[in-house]
Amino acid sequence: MKPQQKNRDFSIDTLRCIGLFCIILAHVAPPNWLFQIRNFDVPLMVFISGYLYRGKQDNLSTITEQLAYLGKRFVRLVIPVWAFLTFFYLIQLYFPSLFTINYTLYPSIMLSSYLLMDGFGYVWIIRIFLLMALLGPLCMKFFKKPINLLYYYIGYELFYYLLKNKINSPSTNLFNEIVGYTAGFLVFFILGSLYNKLSRGQIKAIFAVSTIITIGAALYFIGYKNEPFNIGDYKYPPRLFYTQYAIVICFLLFYAKSYLGNFRSNLVAFIGSSSIWIYLWHIMFLFLIPKIHWGPRFILVFSLAMLISYLQQQLVNFLIRISGCSEAWSKQIRIIFCS
Repeated sequence: MKPQQKNRDFSIDTLRCIGLFCIILAHVAPPNWLFQIRNFDVPLMVFISGYLYRGKQDNLSTITEQLAYLGKRFVRLVIPVWAFLTFFYLIQLYFPSLFTINYTLYPSIMLSSYLLMDGFGYVWIIRIFLLMALLGPLCMKFFKKPINLLYYYIGYELFYYLLKNKINSPSTNLFNEIVGYTAGFLVFFILGSLYNKLSRGQIKAIFAVSTIITIGAALYFIGYKNEPFNIGDYKYPPRLFYTQYAIVICFLLFYAKSYLGNFRSNLVAFIGSSSIWIYLWHIMFLFLIPKIHWGPRFILVFSLAMLISYLQQQLVNFLIRISGCSEAWSKQIRIIFCS
């Protein structure tokens, strides 16, 4: 094992692998039952972000430190997306026949993607992580007590329930994308940041309630209404059944966290530390690889995304060595292109 990996928390890498695996799986059109099961993927990644933020919070006591943290998150999250989108659109511009849709013909979609909005899809998740980094330091004082998170969540659900007919319309898409998504996923970020502060009894209570709601919903839809329990129908923005199901899975995975840390391998560490670029490169291959059976397509997309990410890291490290650039610049370049 490499020296720098001795103190690495491999359980977090394993959890990131699971989350990334499920996110990419959703994009290759698996069977509906499998598509529904993996609906905990984005909440898990946000939960992990909150969990890791908690460990940094003590070092972010001043406004200057918080702004520095936000700046680092911007460089780590947004700059790689802008770099990828620029390359992606250039490929589309010069090789349009490779793609079923040439997005360079639609400037509004291009701009929307650069702004991390809906765009052509896929990059909105980065906006969520960036907003969590922005809101995390601002919310921690209010959410020091877990009961405040419960009040917030109940208020959020009531808001969407009472105003669902007015909010769920094309004219309110922008509101849902910015406010709704952020407010909904903030539940997972805060819950992740509070996880180590929760007592065993509190964890059991939250898990039990979420499990009962999830099973009750499944019985209602499948047994009473005689229709599939489509958890994903409650994802945009996240609300009741989607949220409760995701909490159940997140708590199960974190309960098994100590066992997941046994998966100590260079591959797990690579995927865990390179998740953003593997995610970005998989977008390219979704467009380039024909829509064959979901299983082989998933293997191809995931494998090629990992391969390109690995080759990219090797190329960047090589260019840094031969360029002789300063240590500060080398660090920033690696943060952007090597995760």
